[in-house]
Amino acid sequence: MVSVLALLIVLAGLGLVAYSLFGENSPLSKAVSTATSDEEVAASAPKETTLKLTVPKMERVRDLNVYDTPWDDESALEAGAQHVQDTGFPWEDEANVFIAGHRLGYLGTDSYLVFWDLDKLEEGDEVFLTDSEGTRYTYEVFTNYVTGPYDWSVTEPVSGKDIVTLQTCTLPDYSDRIIVQAELTEVEPGEGAEPEEDEPERDEPAQYEPEPVPVEQAPLEPGAAEPLPEEPLPEEPLPQEPLPEEPLPVEPEPAAPVQEVEPLPVGPAQEAQPLPAEPAPAAPAPIG
Repeated sequence: MVSVLALLIVLAGLGLVAYSLFGENSPLSKAVSTATSDEEVAASAPKETTLKLTVPKMERVRDLNVYDTPWDDESALEAGAQHVQDTGFPWEDEANVFIAGHRLGYLGTDSYLVFWDLDKLEEGDEVFLTDSEGTRYTYEVFTNYVTGPYDWSVTEPVSGKDIVTLQTCTLPDYSDRIIVQAELTEVEPGEGAEPEEDEPERDEPAQYEPEPVPVEQAPLEPGAAEPLPEEPLPEEPLPQEPLPEEPLPVEPEPAAPVQEVEPLPVGPAQEAQPLPAEPAPAAPAPIG
């Protein structure tokens, strides 16, 4: 009896351990779910990470190149603006896309005065990000404040929101940081983005079928011969007249035999006898 009870206690303990490892809310299940989600996001992410930033209310932010670099790499700040690496991209869930730009910058580059008027943004102003595939992300400003240079909490994600954070220095001593945050409100897929699975199929255009063209009969000119009406054929065959009889051929009677005449023998040539001379006519008597 004691051994059976001990066996049941052991089985119950194993069941609790298994539930804690493989239950819906267990750390192992969450880790597997997170890894699967990360793989799906990585498969659908654009190959090129450079973004373009547009803020209509800011004078110099029009399709500004935003380069993805580590926080201590200032080469991106000198060329345009910097997307701080590992702070998320707009195509990721609950990302805080953290972008920093110079307040003064360098003359002759895209960094010159690029975030000069960042402090002018107010609640409701729009911010646009465009990825390399042409997908456009629209954000709406919900906060604008100043914080210290070592406040890294501004780079952390906000639960339940997809946001973008813009940062620049304060004037005149650059001692603090201006922080503007905006929340994602709309996503417009670009031409290079793959369509979603639930997108309705487009109807194929109907094939072109040419309409029949009516043929008009040209009117007859005056004096032109009109076609004769067709007479119906007689149902019964017409009587045929007997052909006249041809006379039989008459055989010719045999002709009488012709007697052959032997040719006369040809004798020696005879001398030609002179013909007798005819008397000359008498001369007419003179009339006197």
